[in-house]
Amino acid sequence: MHDIAEQIRGKILEWQKRNAASVSEQAKQIVLAAVSAISYDPHPDWRLPDDMMPWPSMDQGLLEIQQDAINKLPKILDELAERSPNGKNIDAFTVLHAASTILDRICPFDKAARNR
Repeated sequence: MHDIAEQIRGKILEWQKRNAASVSEQAKQIVLAAVSAISYDPHPDWRLPDDMMPWPSMDQGLLEIQQDAINKLPKILDELAERSPNGKNIDAFTVLHAASTILDRICPFDKAARNR
């Protein structure tokens, strides 16, 4: 998980510098927990989407999806900043309030089967 944390912190740092903005330490921890959970703590009902296969294994698929989420962080941080009170600084509560909307939009897993 150390490499994942470094990648996430690097993306956040780049975004902060580029936008003259800030992400609180607690907000960073929430983002790290969400992205690392993709491969380290996946939901038992998650299935890889048919249009994203074939992968040699579920673990490999999860790692690729995790990397995709890391690559999307700058756009996600842009959206979070827009939702923040001053349009620049992202705190933990901004992340928490926006999390379900953002996760539903970027999550590639079929959750419909779970709701049947």
